[in-house]
Amino acid sequence: MIPKIIHFCWLSGDDYPELIKKCMESWKTKLPDYEFVLWDTKKFDINATLWTKQAFDKKKYAFAADYIRLYAVYKYGGIYLDTDVEVLKKFDDFLSLPYFIGNQYDGFPEAAIFGAEKNADWLQECLKYYKNRSFVKEDGSLDTVVLPEIMQSQIKKTKTIALMTPSDIKNISKTIINNNTLYLFPSEYFSPKNFKTNKILKTKNSYTIHHYDSAWLSFMNKKRLKLESLIGVSNAERVIKFLALRKIVKSIKTALHKLNE
Repeated sequence: MIPKIIHFCWLSGDDYPELIKKCMESWKTKLPDYEFVLWDTKKFDINATLWTKQAFDKKKYAFAADYIRLYAVYKYGGIYLDTDVEVLKKFDDFLSLPYFIGNQYDGFPEAAIFGAEKNADWLQECLKYYKNRSFVKEDGSLDTVVLPEIMQSQIKKTKTIALMTPSDIKNISKTIINNNTLYLFPSEYFSPKNFKTNKILKTKNSYTIHHYDSAWLSFMNKKRLKLESLIGVSNAERVIKFLALRKIVKSIKTALHKLNE
C-alpha cells in the first residue's frame, strides 16, 4: 500500500509564486485527507550528500530536490509532487499498488509526480546515481542532466521500462506485479501538457497536470521554449540557426577588421 503522504520540496526559502500557490491550493482541495510533508533545509540536511550540498550552494535548488524526492519516497513511501503540479482528482485509485508513475510527452518517466511504497527497488537504483557524485564537474561546469533521463538510465540497469496499454491498465493489479518491468501510465494520466508547445491534452483519465515552471532552466532556454510554443519547434530551430549564423558572420567581420587595422 502507498501511504497517503504527499512529499514536496521548497529549498530556496523564497515566497511561493502565483502558479505554485494555485497548484498547491488544488492539493488541499482534492486531497483533504492526505498528509503533506515539506522537504526544506529544516527537514533535510543539505550537507548529507556532496550532490545536494553543491547544488544548494550554487542555488540550483531543483537539482538538489532531484535527490531529495527520491530519498523521501524511498525512505517513507508516499507520493511526490513538484510544486507546479496541479491535482485534478485524488490518487486513491493507485494506493493499493506498489507504485505508480507516468511518462512525459517525450517518453521519459515523469519525475514531477510519482508514488511508491517505501524501499521500492527502482527508487533505490535511481539513488545510486548520486552516490559520491559531484554536482560541480572538474572543469567547473555543472552536472545538469535532468532527472527523467537519470531515472530512465538507472532503472534500465535492472528492469525493462514499458508503457502500459489499455489492457494493462484494465488489469493493473496483475500487470504491475511483474518485478522485471517498470510500467508507465500514458502521459494523459499525470503529464497531459506538452513541455514544448504548452498544449494541454487533458482527458477523463487525467489526475494531474504538470505545468512545467522550469525554474532549473537558464534564461536563454526559457526564451527558446517560449519561441517554440509560439511558432513551432521546427520554425524556432530555423530562427535560432539563422541568428547563430548571423552572429558567426559578424564575429568573422570583426576579426578581419582588427587584422586590417
